[in-house]
Amino acid sequence: MNKRHNVLLWVFATVLPKVFIFLVTLPLIILIRVMRPFIWIRFIPVSERIGHGIGNIEVYLLERRAGLRPSKAVDIFYPDRPWKCNRQVIKMWQRILPLYDFVYWIVWANWGNPLLAAHCYNPPNNDRDIHGLSNDTPPMASFTKKEDDRGTKLLRDMGIPPGSSIVCFHARDNAYLNELKPQNNWSYHDHRDANIDNYTLAIKELVARGDYVIRMGSVVNKAFAWKHPQVIDYAMSPWRCDFADMYLISRCHFYIGNNSGLEWGGMFFRKQLVFVNRIPMKNVCAWSPDFLNIFKKLWLIREKRFLTFREMLDCFPEGEGDYQKAGIEVIENTPEEILDVVVEKEERMKGCWQTNDEYEELQHRFWELFTPDELHQVFKARVGSKFLLQNKDLLN
Repeated sequence: MNKRHNVLLWVFATVLPKVFIFLVTLPLIILIRVMRPFIWIRFIPVSERIGHGIGNIEVYLLERRAGLRPSKAVDIFYPDRPWKCNRQVIKMWQRILPLYDFVYWIVWANWGNPLLAAHCYNPPNNDRDIHGLSNDTPPMASFTKKEDDRGTKLLRDMGIPPGSSIVCFHARDNAYLNELKPQNNWSYHDHRDANIDNYTLAIKELVARGDYVIRMGSVVNKAFAWKHPQVIDYAMSPWRCDFADMYLISRCHFYIGNNSGLEWGGMFFRKQLVFVNRIPMKNVCAWSPDFLNIFKKLWLIREKRFLTFREMLDCFPEGEGDYQKAGIEVIENTPEEILDVVVEKEERMKGCWQTNDEYEELQHRFWELFTPDELHQVFKARVGSKFLLQNKDLLN
């Protein structure tokens, strides 16, 4: 009886609505197909994961404007499901894009319909601005006057004085994906996670320099342990909401991130970015001079040595288990390494960073390891100077 009840429930909740929407929208689908020689309408999903929900769409728009994605199509966008991503992102896209929620249901009910196939499109190139088009364009996203007023009040309520320098940081863990789709096994992403306690040394230095530091995230595994009036564990706070996620990033001095979708919030607002614990090295975001990177290192267990940077570029496993099968231990950045690269970014932005010939020569040697390919066409980012100096033997 229970099984029969579940089947009936599934029929009423899924099958009948799908059939109903299919029948109602079929004339529209036929009309769209007939009009194709004159007007080609395409439906494009906005991913439910924040990084792809921002990055994929922005890169596609930049490439389309630059003529790299020529098309006579009229693009109509819709939020994909299950939508647990940031609603503020959708609001901001709706201000500049034809983005409609009802389109999802048209696509959902007609999936597999050959009449619709030519009208469903997923932009290629993922979320990588390989041509560096964002370097010369202002942010697409903006806030309304009402939202700006709300954001000003938010900062006041959080105890951040007007005009303060704000640094946002985020250490990726598995909590977000586990909540987004708990039925999935996300363990293959574990090599991308980072221990938030390793950021403490850098955060203490930023506070000593007068910055207010905000720990970002919507769902996290644990609180940030070090307490200070200038440090706000926003991810664990009552202020956490979709609007504040975006507003705080938009107002930060720079953003510290690692292999998570939230870093695309920083790119959305053209922020200076520090990437720590990047992995794999091959996926480095190389296109912007505003990006400063350091990487997780790979320890080859059987030979008791670190892989060289060139070997790390050739080592491109898909998940945690692949590293284990290859006999590789993934080593996080140390607190000192994170401190060094954060201080470098802070001093570069304030115009007091002192470079030297050795730093520049190591930088040159590192980027010589890369060649233009489907992941990289422009190389303008930098790697932490002290990180390269301390690991220059890995450049050999």
